[in-house]
Amino acid sequence: MDRKDIELLKEVESRSKSNTHRLDEHDKKLEELSDVYIALTKVNDKVDNIDNDVKEIKNDMKEIKDKPSKRMDQIIGYILSALIGGLIGYVLLKLGLK
Repeated sequence: MDRKDIELLKEVESRSKSNTHRLDEHDKKLEELSDVYIALTKVNDKVDNIDNDVKEIKNDMKEIKDKPSKRMDQIIGYILSALIGGLIGYVLLKLGLK
């Protein structure tokens, strides 16, 4: 081995160390990105759960809001039935049916 080969070998070794150091840094960054991905997945699951809860709450609120309206419709139906029944009874009474 002559001097040029030794210099070349030193260069290759230095480059190898540098590349190893860079690869180690990239491994750390990949691990950090993996941790971020896992955290985002958990957050996404929680957001989905919150979205489902909000939809349930909206449906419940709509039912609560519509309940008085349904009851009022029912009361009006009873009143109309009583009025129509009374009117029919009155007409039948006037016609002479007892």
